[in-house]
Amino acid sequence: MNVAVLVDIIKETKSNWRFIFESPLYDNINFIPGQLVQLGFMESDEANGVPEYMVTRNYSVASYPDGSNKFELIVTYLPGGQMSKKLFFDSKIGDEFYYKGPMGVFTLPDNLMERPIYFVSTGSGISPFRSMINYIYENKVPFKSIKLFFGTRTESDLLYRDELEKIQNELPNFEYIPSLSQESKQGFKEGHVHEHYLKLIDESSEKPWVYFCGWDRMISEGRFHLDERGFEMTKDIRVEIFG
Repeated sequence: MNVAVLVDIIKETKSNWRFIFESPLYDNINFIPGQLVQLGFMESDEANGVPEYMVTRNYSVASYPDGSNKFELIVTYLPGGQMSKKLFFDSKIGDEFYYKGPMGVFTLPDNLMERPIYFVSTGSGISPFRSMINYIYENKVPFKSIKLFFGTRTESDLLYRDELEKIQNELPNFEYIPSLSQESKQGFKEGHVHEHYLKLIDESSEKPWVYFCGWDRMISEGRFHLDERGFEMTKDIRVEIFG
């Protein structure tokens, strides 16, 4: 594993914080947008006779390759989680972690002009899509159309809102579509994220690629609905599951 130094903590929302790491042994970190890293730290429980051991968790990289030696993770606090406790309560700027990667195959298709793409996420599942969209935006990568469906409970839970709204205003054929499941607000979709992209699929004659990122239950529900509509894994659907 490599060494990563925690260089910034940004409290994006109450339960989702951004953690910026720097890899001091490298001048830059090359990766493909959508990939993940395995983050780790050493833990021990000497009082109970437990020897030192490594705690690891996988996180999609939320930043995009920009030629630097930094990467960003956005982490959801989970009560009782060892990594959550470490990052939210027991970490400070300058602390060292271990990491492996970036790695993984949850990446953009080779030909972005071939079909529309629907990104579907909840919570910190927006991470790989934030990476992909910024990469496309910064590098002027041509694409047919991309819609980012982001489901959350309330407006205060929205992640990267200002950034994504700015890109939507400047990047033709990209649309940011947040939906709120526990709050009614003017200008926002209401209800769960699935109903909004499924409605567009049912109204369109063109089958998009659908990318899911989030917890298993959300992805299982989405796959069920798409299976009913003739979508197939890998050919039409790609997933990154948390937990």
